[in-house]
Amino acid sequence: MNERLLTLLVVIFLSTVAFGQQGQTLRDRDPDLAAAKKLAADLQQANLHRGPFYLISRIRLADAGFSETAFVPTGDSSGGISFTVEAPQRLYFVPRKKTIYSLEVVPGYSWFNEGGRKGQFNYLVRGDAHFLLNHLYLDVYALRADQLRAHVADINRLATTREDEAGVAGELKYSSRTSALFSVRLRDTTYPLNRFQPDTPPAREIPIEVLDRTEQNGRLSLQHKTFPRTSLFVAGEISDYDFKNKASYASRRTYAGGGFLYDAGRTQVRVEAGPMKLDFKDPVEPDYEGLTAQIRATRANGRRTFYAGASRDLGFSLFANNAFYIATAAHAGVDHIATRKLTLHARTAFERDDYETEVNGLHRRDDISFSSVGFTYGVRAVRFGVDVGWYERDSTAFGDVDSGIRYVLRLSLTP
Repeated sequence: MNERLLTLLVVIFLSTVAFGQQGQTLRDRDPDLAAAKKLAADLQQANLHRGPFYLISRIRLADAGFSETAFVPTGDSSGGISFTVEAPQRLYFVPRKKTIYSLEVVPGYSWFNEGGRKGQFNYLVRGDAHFLLNHLYLDVYALRADQLRAHVADINRLATTREDEAGVAGELKYSSRTSALFSVRLRDTTYPLNRFQPDTPPAREIPIEVLDRTEQNGRLSLQHKTFPRTSLFVAGEISDYDFKNKASYASRRTYAGGGFLYDAGRTQVRVEAGPMKLDFKDPVEPDYEGLTAQIRATRANGRRTFYAGASRDLGFSLFANNAFYIATAAHAGVDHIATRKLTLHARTAFERDDYETEVNGLHRRDDISFSSVGFTYGVRAVRFGVDVGWYERDSTAFGDVDSGIRYVLRLSLTP
């Protein structure tokens, strides 16, 4: 573990101890931690409750090439039906009021028609130990995932990703107005060749396993409720990356920034921005220094809920002579509750990926957009929905251009 990450761990630990000791004498008007409230909400949704055990069980189906965060399908959707069925199961064990253990298991199966394969099994397993102290929440966790995921940017394909991750996350509430959120994680990401991986286009000639890497990440943010509805915060983050099959991609990412949270009940806004640096250990690789930002907003107005967001960040790339790309994305949508059972919605999303190194005298740029309308219908324990929209992808590299109508199917079942 590098010295900077170790220093960050020590700072978090000392801050936790110091503030925790002082916090025992505080009288807060709202002493509850945000994570504690979320855990309580999860326990209330349990399908089965017996003694200290709570079980949340679901079955869901969705388009395998559909990203819930960006609402943009991948190019694989044009090759035929591709969808995933999953059965997430989350078991809580509450031996005492201040300690909660949870185990989440998400088995699944994906159907697709790509590369001569018809489908494969996926899974995710995660275990957490939650500690709810007077002014401190700690979550110690570990997970293993082996899943087919959408890679909208760079390769525009479905790919199987295997992740092993362990970490500690938490919140320290110093007073009713001041809190600190922190996290430290170790992650190992691979793209196993014995699982489904996209065929490499001739123009790329670089296999996806180049992106196999280990990551060490630490983040600390300090938040203060400066105004009745607005909290200001500052944040710092550091990440170290080591690539197993591409040593020149080894790098360190540092970030320092801040923003605000606005919560007026029906209206919520979160804004964070700051300078970020990506420094490669190999002097041949060009470094990056620029602004990263994230904005999210929601507004509930009667039967309608409006939401929007935008972000700017980096991603590691396979494209020739480009170790990374700059992703600028935005999305917006509205949900309208037509009846108790029927919800109508409209969504739009856009992403632009820029590559800084010229290839054959040209900078690569990808523009991706997807706008759709659809509905969700719920009856008893079943909810299903359909989205239909226009997908378009335009790239200046190797003819990766596509457009057409896309259908997105969703189904969830509560046993």
